[in-house]
Formats: sequence, C-alpha cells, structure tokens
Amino acid sequence: MQIHNLTSLLPPQFSETCARVKDFPRVFKRSWRDFKVIELQECTSSLDTAWDLITDKRLLPGDSVICLQQTRGRGRMRRNWSSPPGNIYAALHLPAPAPERFNSLLSIVLGFCFQRALACRGIQAFIKWPNDLVVDSGKAGGILIEEKKGGLLAGIGINLKSAPKDAEMRRDRSMQASDLSRQWPGADPAGAWAQLVYWGHFWYDETLCNYSLIDFISEVKPYLWLLNQKVRVEQDNGVLEGYLQGIDGSGGIMLECSGRIKHVRTGALLS
Repeated sequence: MQIHNLTSLLPPQFSETCARVKDFPRVFKRSWRDFKVIELQECTSSLDTAWDLITDKRLLPGDSVICLQQTRGRGRMRRNWSSPPGNIYAALHLPAPAPERFNSLLSIVLGFCFQRALACRGIQAFIKWPNDLVVDSGKAGGILIEEKKGGLLAGIGINLKSAPKDAEMRRDRSMQASDLSRQWPGADPAGAWAQLVYWGHFWYDETLCNYSLIDFISEVKPYLWLLNQKVRVEQDNGVLEGYLQGIDGSGGIMLECSGRIKHVRTGALLS
C-alpha cells in the first residue's frame, strides 16, 4: 500500500493550472491539496478496501483508493467487473449526506463530474443512464454508489488501456466496451486518476453548491447518451420503447411514448 498526496501524482504543468483555479472546500471541508490517494497493487475490490479504511478513520472525504488489479471487482447489481492491470479501479470517499435534492441522482451527478473531467483532457464522453460513461460509442467506464452507516463511496472503473473482450462480457449487455488507449496514450492509472479525481472533485463541489435541481437537469441533458433518439428500456416486466427526452428529479429518464412522457426509474437502456 502506498499513500500519495494528490498533488504529488499531478504533472507539474497540471499543478500550475490547478493553482490558478479556486480551491473548493465548501463540500469537502478541506483543501484538495490535502487529499490522499491510497494505491494498492492488488485487492479484492477498491470499494472493499475503502470501506475498511473508512471504518479505521484512515480515509476522509475527498480521499480515494485506487487498485491496479482487482480479484473481485463489482459493478451494478453485483455483477463482476473485469479488472486486468492497466485500467482505473477506484473508490472515492464523498461527503455524506449529499444535499437532499441530489440524493436520488448521485450516480448521474458523478457521471456528469467525470464526464466533465474527461472533457478537461479533451476526451468526449457521454453519460449513459443510469451509471455508465460512453466513449467512441462503447462503454468506457461505470460508476457505482454505495452508502452505509452514514458513509458514501463512489466506485469508479475506467477502461484506460484495455476493454473486456466480447467473450468476457454478458450476453445480454446493452453495448460494446471501449477504452481510452487512443485518446490518452501512455497514461498510467495512478497519474490519470489523480487528474480525473481533481476535476471530478471540482465539478462535484460546483454542482452541489451552485446548481438547483432544475439547473442540473438542464446542464446534464446535452451529455446524455442517445438523447432524442429512439431507445428501448428493458425491465423485469417487459420492454418500453420511446424517445429519450432527458432525466427527471428522481434520477429516472423521461421517454416520449406515443406523444406522452413516461418516467422510468429502473431498467437497462438499450439503443
């Protein structure tokens, strides 16, 4: 286990840029310069390690864990998350609770924050409801929110160097996988994570402190994958079809179905 100060992982030119950006202690209650990144070569899951460190009071809000290889990485609905070396498998400790207006939208909020963070690297990404990041029309990352005993973690996986092969993925997957090897060649997981987590923190603070719920819904809308396109939503009791119109205040999506708007809170979004 290595414990880094976030600033030590940032390249010098990046640190100079950060120095010109306002500090953001409003949500995190301390400067980003004090944030720690705990790096492990291997673990069961970065989330598991982060929960242990929170219990021991060794991981404060703003701190994060990055694991270079997971043996039991997990995604949404406890599905296995393929975790070969070279990608980002991180857990970010967030302040809890979030403002009440955002409680049901946290995966979308984090998706927005990291979509904006990737944009700072010149990488165009979209948010696929409810918790995926899409690059080059493929799933390049995912976000998993976990909350217990007053603690709040965001598990963040990003295919930095490689994506799972088709044979490694579920047969019922909604899209192919992609990675950032072309957009961010030569990036190492810890250094790339430091840059993304800095901008992710910045946008998290901006969102929770400056946006009303209506403002946020409007702000995130242009970055939604398949916006205004005809989509299918697979649910336990069948499949809904309609045109994706945006998200609502409950964290669900709005579908235009035969001229009427339906609010959908659960399911898998299919193109």
